[in-house]
Amino acid sequence: MGYETTMMKQYEKELKSHSKELIKTQRALVAAQEELLNIQRQLLEKREVEITAVQSTAQQEIKSFASVLEKKCASALAPKKIQSAIVAASEDRGCNIIIHGLEESAEIEIETQIKSLFTELEEAPKMKSVERLGKQSSSARPVKVVLRSRDAQMSILSKKSLLKENDKFGKVFISPDRTVEERRERKQLVIELKEKAKQSPGTHYIIRGKRVLEAPRDS
Repeated sequence: MGYETTMMKQYEKELKSHSKELIKTQRALVAAQEELLNIQRQLLEKREVEITAVQSTAQQEIKSFASVLEKKCASALAPKKIQSAIVAASEDRGCNIIIHGLEESAEIEIETQIKSLFTELEEAPKMKSVERLGKQSSSARPVKVVLRSRDAQMSILSKKSLLKENDKFGKVFISPDRTVEERRERKQLVIELKEKAKQSPGTHYIIRGKRVLEAPRDS
């Protein structure tokens, strides 16, 4: 019995010692976890500061870019550049003609109609493309013809008045391919011509360039 009592006490002593060590370990673990959480909080705070700094920098760069873009746009829209753009657009249309009043037919190809029209004017220009403009409606849509040279365009335009007496194409009218601004100016000139013709019925007027001029009637 004495030996068993001694061993029991020894086990109790070791158990208490292990319990104390376990408690110390648990406390150390809790402390380590708290330290880890503290480090994580610090990292999050640091990351928020960095994100804020990046956002601030990005906003400044966007403002700077917007300012530069605004200046460039203002420069690009300067009167001289606008005029240059208008001239360039006009030059791009220099080989084009617009044909009004040409009947739309499902039976006859538009290219065939155009060639027949040119034949009446004793012209046979080479064409790059032919297309109807706008959406289909009850009236014939204008036709844009892109020619291969400006000389061909000028030659056809110089003969367009011959169509007035033509039995087949008497209702067809040919004009240059004008820009929106040019069409607006042309409309005003036509109004001016009609007003002058109304005031002086015996006088013949024509539009030459950007002016309405008095011209002799054909004998």
